Amino acid sequence: MALNHSWAFTETQFNSTKFLENTGNIYRLVSQKPYTSKKNPDDVGVTLTLQITKDSTDYGADKKTGIKRDNNTLNSFDVLILNKKDRIEISKGEHLKLIGFIPEKSFVIGFDIILRFEDVEKVHVQKK
Repeated sequence: MALNHSWAFTETQFNSTKFLENTGNIYRLVSQKPYTSKKNPDDVGVTLTLQITKDSTDYGADKKTGIKRDNNTLNSFDVLILNKKDRIEISKGEHLKLIGFIPEKSFVIGFDIILRFEDVEKVHVQKK
């Protein structure tokens, strides 16, 4: 007999180490806005929308067409920085790296990913 409500006992975790390694942990800042948790007022920080500038992950090929799957370069994602500040001193279009993944406050729910980090650091990228 199958378990009822097995979702209550399962976890899906985000592999932050592989993600940061495959993307080079360098992202372009698209936007930022202040964040304060309604459930836990001590969780204060900044929600960032970031653009991926590099992705070396091999996603394989589509089974039906055989065409190689596209990577995440130039895609954007949101991340929450719980640094007790209401903004970061990085301007739109500048580059940053993520510091201190917080697994106990990050979640994967279906295809939605909620990522939380401790802080960010500005990165100077040389233009070609």
